Amino acid sequence: MTDSRPDSWSITVARTGGFAGLKREWHVSSSDAPDVDWPTLIDACPWKDAAKPSDSKVRDQFVWRVEAKNSSRTCTATLGDGQLTGAWKSLVDEVRARKRD
Repeated sequence: MTDSRPDSWSITVARTGGFAGLKREWHVSSSDAPDVDWPTLIDACPWKDAAKPSDSKVRDQFVWRVEAKNSSRTCTATLGDGQLTGAWKSLVDEVRARKRD
């Protein structure tokens, strides 16, 4: 269940590609992990500057789709493996750590 408070976030990370071309997806709500400062992690990501992954074929590269939304804002980005650094990596790692298989 997603919390509908304006400061509640729903974050989804999807990874496609790689050797087998499989898709994996992780989802977390800020209410699932209230100990994490989700707004700070989300705001640290350069959403408007996120470029699409390059069209050059990098063998077995993952492509990451990151979406963060609350009742007043939706942010989405599609990143290649090489772009998953800094704030992006911090956000993706935190979501994945909260939703291990």
